[in-house]
This record gives sequence, structure tokens and C-alpha cells, in this order.
Amino acid sequence: MMKRYEIKLTNKFKKQLKKLQKQSNFNYDSLDEVINILASNELLPAKYRNHLLEPKKKRNMGMSCTTRCTIRISKNR
Repeated sequence: MMKRYEIKLTNKFKKQLKKLQKQSNFNYDSLDEVINILASNELLPAKYRNHLLEPKKKRNMGMSCTTRCTIRISKNR
């Protein structure tokens, strides 16, 4: 049986959800589907463009996350 994560809504998420709901192209059913897929520890379909989450500060350094990880690993050896 797949592990199911418990979903807890933070205040930040609630505020961002309010902003999204004001947009005309917002679809709550799609958001609910993605949250349920992630909560059941399944892989996201390609249409949702799964990506690594990284802080904006690191994105602006001009390197991808995988490049930074490779550099860190090679420096430790």
C-alpha cells in the first residue's frame, strides 16, 4: 500500500489560494487532483511539468540545481 501524506494548509497557502481564485483561468479541480497525487506519493504526469523546488536566490546565480549539486559532491571528494 502506498504511503499517504497528511495535508495541512498553512496560512501562506491559504493567502496564495485566495489570489489564485481571483484569476479567471483558475481551476480548483486541477489543483485538488495534483495535491491528491502528491499526497499519495505518486509521480506527477508530464502535463504538470514536475520540477525541482529551489529558492529564487539560487536560481539567479546562473546555474541549475543539478550543476550546483554536482559541484558540491565533487568538492567533498
